Amino acid sequence: MILVPQAQAGREGLCQPSVATTSTYFVPSVEEVCNSSKPCSEFKKQVKLQGSGTLPGNKLMTYQGKIIDMGDCETAKGASGNCLIPYVSVAADPAYYQMGDIIEMPSMKGKEITLPSGRKMKHPGYFIVEDTGGAIRGRNRFDFFTGGHDMHNKHNAFGSQAPENTQMISQDDCSSRKSFTVIRRGSSKYRQSQVAIDHSLHSAGEETVFASNISAPSYNGSSDNFGVR
Repeated sequence: MILVPQAQAGREGLCQPSVATTSTYFVPSVEEVCNSSKPCSEFKKQVKLQGSGTLPGNKLMTYQGKIIDMGDCETAKGASGNCLIPYVSVAADPAYYQMGDIIEMPSMKGKEITLPSGRKMKHPGYFIVEDTGGAIRGRNRFDFFTGGHDMHNKHNAFGSQAPENTQMISQDDCSSRKSFTVIRRGSSKYRQSQVAIDHSLHSAGEETVFASNISAPSYNGSSDNFGVR
């Protein structure tokens, strides 16, 4: 069993209900962390914290030590069963959200994001709930997936070196730019938001990789990317 740090366990969102309490998570690469294809202790430590890490041959090591063949998914699969989309997929509390619910954050619309692939994407201002996390508790608590970019990576648009108006790393930052609304699956605005996400991915050349996400994901009750976060 992996224990959730007491400072975070069961923690409700700190910001007011309409403002997101945020953090980020990523998928470490064994080759970047260890300078080798063999998992080292630091890589295993990061995998336990983040939930999973990538191995050569498009394999994934989970926090449980399982090795998974990711097929054509180059990131990780969340509780939705879908391939997580960097800077679009988020983890949320399943007590309040279903897999596939969409979070609208207007301040993010049009912001230029450098994806882990190196491509540029104009953010649609929408995020898809596709994962869960042990410490992600509360109606306004979200963990933003940043692909292979850790929080200090200079290309991480939500990280410590990002412009202040896109940073998502601090749970204590309750600025109004993090104001959000929820678009439930089946609502009148749901398809419109799907199209906007699809357009942003298409414009960045990512649509073939993540096309399955822009459909109707279902919660499978577990996540290979579920670590102590």
